[in-house]
Amino acid sequence: MPFLHRKLSFSICLFLAFLSTSAQNIPDSTLIKRIDSTQVFYFKQSFDSLFLGAVHSVDTSAFNVTDFDDLEKTSANYATLSNIGTPHKNLVMNNPFFDGYHLENTVFTQIIRNEKHIRFTIPVQPYSSLFYTMGAKKEQQFDISFARQLFPRFIIGLEFALNSSPGIYKNNKSDNSRVYFTGRYSTINERYAVSGYYYHDKIKLQENGGIKNDSLFENNIESDRRLIPVNLNDASNLVKESGFGFEHYFNFVKPNPIKVNDSTFKPRRFQFGRITHSLSYHKNQMIYAEKTPVSDFYSAYDPVIDSNDTYDSVYQLSVKNRLYISTLGYKKYNNDVPFFFYAGVEHAYIVQADSLQKSIYNQLNPFGGIRISLFQSSYLDGQVKLITGNYGAGDLFIDGGIKQFLGTSGRNLGNLFFRVNIINQSPSWMTERYQSNHFRWENVFDDSKYITFDGGYSIKGITVGARLQVIDKYLYYNKLARPQQTSGTTSLRHLYTKFHIQPGKFEITGSFDFQNISNDSIIHLPTLSGKLKFSFAQDVFSKAATLKPGFTIRWFSKYYADAYMPALRTFYLQDEKKIGDFPFVDVFITLKVKRANLFLEYANVMGLFGNYQYYTTIHYPMRDPRLYFGIKWRFFK
Repeated sequence: MPFLHRKLSFSICLFLAFLSTSAQNIPDSTLIKRIDSTQVFYFKQSFDSLFLGAVHSVDTSAFNVTDFDDLEKTSANYATLSNIGTPHKNLVMNNPFFDGYHLENTVFTQIIRNEKHIRFTIPVQPYSSLFYTMGAKKEQQFDISFARQLFPRFIIGLEFALNSSPGIYKNNKSDNSRVYFTGRYSTINERYAVSGYYYHDKIKLQENGGIKNDSLFENNIESDRRLIPVNLNDASNLVKESGFGFEHYFNFVKPNPIKVNDSTFKPRRFQFGRITHSLSYHKNQMIYAEKTPVSDFYSAYDPVIDSNDTYDSVYQLSVKNRLYISTLGYKKYNNDVPFFFYAGVEHAYIVQADSLQKSIYNQLNPFGGIRISLFQSSYLDGQVKLITGNYGAGDLFIDGGIKQFLGTSGRNLGNLFFRVNIINQSPSWMTERYQSNHFRWENVFDDSKYITFDGGYSIKGITVGARLQVIDKYLYYNKLARPQQTSGTTSLRHLYTKFHIQPGKFEITGSFDFQNISNDSIIHLPTLSGKLKFSFAQDVFSKAATLKPGFTIRWFSKYYADAYMPALRTFYLQDEKKIGDFPFVDVFITLKVKRANLFLEYANVMGLFGNYQYYTTIHYPMRDPRLYFGIKWRFFK
């Protein structure tokens, strides 16, 4: 497999080099003017993001080049397994809306890239970026980003990533890949535009069920981790997500004609808006397999159906058509939209197939939203979506908020913000009816309800806030890894701070969270958790390069962290053992030379001091201290 990875990566590099030296590129000047031509911008998902000012710059800093692990690319802390690219769970509680049907693999949210994550690039000139990381035990990661304008107003993009990590324990290998292609085109007057995409994610994991005897690790009785017995020796999970889609819009009226010498000409003050249609196709396949199903690891669960072989397969398919009108016209905003309104309807066709049955669902889901800004200081927004049809009927999502600057958005003493989120959500398909070689159940659960209040204050890269969440009829996986629902109400109180500041030559980013749950018998969370990344910049070689040494610390207080069940691909409650109160410390040094960023990182430094307590999930020790080397290089025409 590594040989195939290298061969494929080399072929892609040649292809990108050919494109970067071929047809002349014409900058997309409709949005970005008089900027550094080496900057690359992007927007996500929809043309609405482009016109509403939600445009971001591709990160080229040396500060973030060490974040090659997808779990390190946010300020959040995660529980995960003994290797990179494996299932994970945010240590801060959040409850995503299923949007009519539970399609996404929630334990792979930071690894998988689907239509919600696709970036449409806005390059000023042909752009390629290569990122290679090499670690201990033949761990390798390779990423490619590419974008160019083939001809006026037609832009293509590509992102490709490979991760191969054998792991340091038996049957612990991860071998993941993902790719997506994008393209977009607009007419010269931008009355019509169309974008399209294709993506494919593949996660291939060996599943060992954790080590059998934690004391062998905690007392360092066996320093060769490959010799420590594990619970499963031939189990694996394969997860595939793929899809494609397109979006196009048409403005109802023509753009304003240009009248230079006509003193009687008056431009239109109000645009009648546009109509937008999008289609998305999403396919999932999940397979759990093992050659020796009769294992002590599964003895506490349902008797096996097939003692010779396990092959649990789930197939899901979703086709969605969305049609809506909005008040957007030709003007592009810079996050200061005076008034924006949209309303439409979505039709969803869903297929669910597993070893139990095949089901087909149809939904017709109205949705809408609004944004208002007043005096460049007050901003209000809201959105709503209702699910109807023969699955999830009555599911409801309402979200609204206000942001008030103490001054104006350009000159202020920070801003106050407040949001309310209301969710009525039917049980996921897996919690109600499921059959596999190790687990079987048929349940009838009520809808769960979530009401969240979130407010705080933000100034110069620092945000402090408080969140209160009330949950009625919470649905979870109990200590037997079976779905269960509470009959009453649970509440969560959450205090948090997030920050990203750059005082002088220093750069500091991180988060800190305090969580208190009213019923800690059904929801296990660390009371305290935090993450801090710090670096110092120093010019070297007569300012021809910049050196940045630094460190990252992740920590959470002791608690009964959820266990992981490979056959279900989910985390579940346990009260066997508390873990935590161990500082995960990584030290690094980066060197930026023109368009190249190089780094050396030594991970889990505290593991050198004989305290073998570095878990984030029970029975899955995190990796021992190790060295990484990486390089990220950007190329332009």
